[in-house]
Amino acid sequence: MTVVRTCPACSDTVAAGDVFCEGCGRTLPDDVREARDTDAVATAPQESLADHARPGLVSGDGAPTAPQVSLGGLTLSESLSSDSEWDAIDAMATQPVRRPRTAGTPEPAHAPGRAQSQPPAPAQVAPEWPPPATGSNPVQPTNPGLCVWCPGTVLDGYCEKCGFLQPTGRDHVEVRTPSVVGVSDRGLRHRRNEDAMAIRVVDADAPHAAGSVVAVVCDGVSSSPRSDEASRITAETGATVLAERLRQGEDPRTATGAAMTRAAEAVAAIAESPSSAPACTYVSAVVDPGTGTTTIGWVGDSRAYWLSGAPTSSASALLTKDDSWSEAMVQAGALSREEAMRSANAHALIAWMGADSGEIDAHISTVAPTGPGAVVLCSDGLWNYYPEAQALTDAVPGAGAEPHAAARTYVSLALQAGGKDNITVVVIPVPTAQGGSRAEQA
Repeated sequence: MTVVRTCPACSDTVAAGDVFCEGCGRTLPDDVREARDTDAVATAPQESLADHARPGLVSGDGAPTAPQVSLGGLTLSESLSSDSEWDAIDAMATQPVRRPRTAGTPEPAHAPGRAQSQPPAPAQVAPEWPPPATGSNPVQPTNPGLCVWCPGTVLDGYCEKCGFLQPTGRDHVEVRTPSVVGVSDRGLRHRRNEDAMAIRVVDADAPHAAGSVVAVVCDGVSSSPRSDEASRITAETGATVLAERLRQGEDPRTATGAAMTRAAEAVAAIAESPSSAPACTYVSAVVDPGTGTTTIGWVGDSRAYWLSGAPTSSASALLTKDDSWSEAMVQAGALSREEAMRSANAHALIAWMGADSGEIDAHISTVAPTGPGAVVLCSDGLWNYYPEAQALTDAVPGAGAEPHAAARTYVSLALQAGGKDNITVVVIPVPTAQGGSRAEQA
């Protein structure tokens, strides 16, 4: 017989392992959290994926599209690429962007993604940490007219000799306020940063929600055009609308829903056509400065975590559920989490923001953690390496006490682990620091 667990505060149904009640947001007692059903999990029908294949799945990390299959009411997919093919795609992504060759121009000595004979590749230099390139504007190197890859000259952002795109100010960005810190980095294998973050703090003298912290993290879908533009527009729109709605007196859940709707409309508006639609994921947080109550909104697989800062605090927990192929397979009972994450389709999205996303099922949740800690928003460039909330807590103990150092350390750890994707981390200490709303680029 199935054991039905309920929250002792509001009687809402609670899933096994939940730390917070989805109904009232309160921390659940240990006896409710740790209880487990004894019933066997029903397995999904063993259908052939190939028998139901349909094209159109969007991959969150730039992987080629794969066929889809309807299984248990969810649209899933099957990989058609071998491991060697995926490795080849990853290798091509490490090359800098090259300007397209026009008629009458000589063919360069080598093409991106292929073995080079001459001239030799630029020497690899260990990156400085933290990188000096910060801020939202393009970096001004010592001599912006010279290419960073070869001795050529630069015109319109590209080298006239080798054709490579020059680095920009989005390669590494840090934003700091007294009550929230964000760090975003290109990583080691992508040619540009397609992540974006936006931070707002409601003015201390605002009529409503004074001091509330607002943060948004978006991850551009690499297989879509202008994904870096998609993430930037979506993050900025979401954070701006969310902060303004709070300032006008809307409750955080209503404001979160309105901000997600406006953000989705903003990214859809930049599409040139339905078949050429920029796309991204989205996760936002609103943290009350007095109580620490946090409202999360998300679409896609960018995540929010609660990281415990003391033995008496609420236990560390993942606050979101991915809109991804792997999560769908786990929820359907078709694969274990470990099996799903080993698949080449692990990061394929089943929901995103963009003109081609269809009707969006926006997820909104409110939690009320107890004790000190931190709310962390991040793209999969970090959680690929530290997927569990406790692993993030152990990697940087007391993240809420030193949010700037914590955000930098998380990015550094992801780079040390391989830096395969863009990395964005926002750390919001709870209780939040009171220090105004001005954000500083550092």
